[in-house]
Amino acid sequence: MLPVENSKSVTKIATADLTTATTHQHSIDTLGFDHASIDVVFEPVAAAGTNSAVAIALKLQEGDTTSSYSDITAFVGGGAGGFTVPTPGNTSDTNVVRFDVDLRGKSRYLNVYATPQAASVIASNARLSRGEEGPKDATTKGVKAAVAG
Repeated sequence: MLPVENSKSVTKIATADLTTATTHQHSIDTLGFDHASIDVVFEPVAAAGTNSAVAIALKLQEGDTTSSYSDITAFVGGGAGGFTVPTPGNTSDTNVVRFDVDLRGKSRYLNVYATPQAASVIASNARLSRGEEGPKDATTKGVKAAVAG
């Protein structure tokens, strides 16, 4: 079995355009896994959006429960010790930011926190890997169907 087959997906998609007053939050239970690769996806922006960062706030947080989170400094967009939130180059590209996280020493739960700079649909997908015990079927892989060959 390939290592990528031994992973679990956890996905959340906003059901409507989020505004600058609305935040996409995605809580991810990492129990039993040592690595997470999380893509935060913003839809293409209007022409005015190519002058600004794709998000007002974009960060990854951790917590022992899903009721309280702390920022992970290296994963805070625009913050000291963090990263630069990208500015879209055009109006046709989907904008994706990837967080690759070594989960060893992190709290059990991660939280994606993303506030768009303009009305936007946001999706986030976490691929959890390096599990203590690998998922074997679609349900435990976090998908509706799993096909390998």
